[in-house]
Amino acid sequence: MKTTRPIFPVPAPPFTSERLLFRPYLLSDAGDLFILRSQSEVMKWTSSKIPDTNVAKTREWMAPALPPLNGDSFRFVIEERSNPGKVVGVIGSRFSEPPECGYMFRTDMWGKGYATEALRAWLEVYWALPRKDVTVEGKDGAEYGTEAESLLAETELGNAGSRRVLVKCGFTELRTWEDDGDQPIQYIYRPSS
Repeated sequence: MKTTRPIFPVPAPPFTSERLLFRPYLLSDAGDLFILRSQSEVMKWTSSKIPDTNVAKTREWMAPALPPLNGDSFRFVIEERSNPGKVVGVIGSRFSEPPECGYMFRTDMWGKGYATEALRAWLEVYWALPRKDVTVEGKDGAEYGTEAESLLAETELGNAGSRRVLVKCGFTELRTWEDDGDQPIQYIYRPSS
């Protein structure tokens, strides 16, 4: 199948929304990101499900978002513009097939509309990136024509807040399945032409 994929700038330039600052990861963010990733309420919605037990685990998780490994990602830490220097969340995507995005915020930031604001701003910047033509093989190795580029996001059936955010930002439900007692839901975003 022929489609397009973004060309990620390295380093990715910072950008802002009304209340948030998005910037590339720094090694010095490990302490703030440990606070985020040590919260069980946050981590229960991630693929690992397990909170980080120390900053070393957080640094290990951060490694693909730091130079020189960050060339295949478009990931940002998020700060409140009114409180610079304190990381309150993360958002981004890595090259994967198909492309998928995700975000997390500290629990003390929940209920403020930050996830919706962040995802809308990130999507705007993501879809404005230059594109390249690519050929993606089907599951059986065959090609199947041309398809408009799309972006996936995944959450759990029980994560009503994240499901609302995805729908508000233009994602539509694609499929649900059972996975070791979890019920992941995959959403898809197709930009309007």
